[in-house]
Order: sequence, then C-alpha cells, then structure tokens
Amino acid sequence: MSIERFQSLATEGKMLSLSWWENEYAVLQWKNHVLHAKAQQEGRESIFDFYKISIAHITREYSFKKDKDNV
Repeated sequence: MSIERFQSLATEGKMLSLSWWENEYAVLQWKNHVLHAKAQQEGRESIFDFYKISIAHITREYSFKKDKDNV
C-alpha cells in the first residue's frame, strides 16, 4: 500500500488522497480493519464535512522525467 495526499491551491480545505493497493482483497481487508474504522470516525468528527471514495483500475500509465544532463 502506498499513499499520497495533495491539498488544493484553488479551494481551501480541499484534499485529494491517492492510494495504491496490491489487489482488491487488500482494499477490503483495510476497509474492515479496526484502525481504519477509528480513522474514519476521527475524519468524520473533526476533519471532513464531505468525502467521496472512488476505486479504479489503472489501464495504462505514462510518465516522463527530464534528465538533468539533457536540459
């Protein structure tokens, strides 16, 4: 599992969290884990007024990284 969190520059308080999981079973295990339930409760009580969860599969991925020697 890997996670990254981003904060919106345009909308105060808006965040995006991305997480990568080994498989769907791992997602379900975390969903039902006691620590996740506690984190959800804390989020609902003190952090978020609204949240949405979307689960997706990556079909294709592209990337580019400029080499510092080829500037």
